[in-house]
Amino acid sequence: MSTHSFISFAGVSKTYDGVHYVVEGLDLDVAKGEFVSLLGPSGSGKTTTLMMLAGFESATQGEIRLNGKRLDDKPPHQRDIGMVFQNYALFPHLTIEQNVAFPLSVRGIGKAEQKARVKRALEMVELPQLASRRPSQLSGGQQQRVALARALVFEPSVVLMDEPLGALDKRLRETMQYEIMRLHRELGLTVVYVTHDQAEALTMSDRVAVFSDGRIQQAATPTELYENAHNAFVANFVGENNGLTGRVLEQDTSWATLELPGGAVIRGRCGRGLRNGEEAMLALRPERAHIASADAAQNAADTNVVSARVEELVYCGDHHRVHLKLGELGHGDNLIVKVPNTQHHDLPSLGSATAVAWRHDDCKILATAATVTRGPAQPFTAGVH
Repeated sequence: MSTHSFISFAGVSKTYDGVHYVVEGLDLDVAKGEFVSLLGPSGSGKTTTLMMLAGFESATQGEIRLNGKRLDDKPPHQRDIGMVFQNYALFPHLTIEQNVAFPLSVRGIGKAEQKARVKRALEMVELPQLASRRPSQLSGGQQQRVALARALVFEPSVVLMDEPLGALDKRLRETMQYEIMRLHRELGLTVVYVTHDQAEALTMSDRVAVFSDGRIQQAATPTELYENAHNAFVANFVGENNGLTGRVLEQDTSWATLELPGGAVIRGRCGRGLRNGEEAMLALRPERAHIASADAAQNAADTNVVSARVEELVYCGDHHRVHLKLGELGHGDNLIVKVPNTQHHDLPSLGSATAVAWRHDDCKILATAATVTRGPAQPFTAGVH
């Protein structure tokens, strides 16, 4: 456990049948006041991790600690943790005021103190005027604010959120993202947030832990994840990526060269575990490439240049998406370039041959071999819950 860790997962695994892992070998530290998102596709283990922290699931192996103390023997209501669910989980027969007061009543807080805290919590989420209504009289966004107030009312040391905005429309979801970020900042909350929405994770988090197949593939700041993915899964899952495959020609500690199927040779930052002659993936964000004349691009020593043919032009408001096929005849891999919608960018014509260029340090060459090695679950250890 790190000396700066407030929440600590150490060697945590979860299996229901003794054979297959849902979560395996999880190590993760969260600092006090940090906002950490658990991001990954369905079935990757992120929600199970959250439920083990909350106390609704028990770990098969390993330790979970909060502020240095093991949580294994504590039921959920004794863990000093607030919880916000996707479906709000409000009591339909209770008023908003009674819903928010519920965590206080089960903790034996006096009526006068309850009233003051509920008023304060509803003011935090800007809904004091709705205290006497019932959940059915509120919109989805208002109900989610009430669920947030209920999670905060007993002043927990940690707030857990499981896909809390998944049921809201896009505009309301964005509004609630900023609302949660504001409360996190103003109250100094420690937040662990589960989502499958990469944009949400990048927008809201101090750090993001990317899950796949029960393991954390990378835990880092949003900038680091997007700019410097550790492996092909992270590069493809976080943000949009041109994942071009080829064969490694050479590599050192900083740079690698990749030969694409059509013969083009690309230079980029060197990822982990590359071997000469083996297949690898070029990670290139669509906004980092640009349409250029071959002559102008070739004159830049630090620039990759490939020939391509324009397959499709898509208008997206603030930018155009140019879909291309690599190679002069357009028989190679697909590539997407985002062209900003300004008066100073001329678009190529459909079906035309063009050149695509990007800087060496704007791409990274990553091993495509599986990053997750799995086996049967280890035998249960006596005394480990």
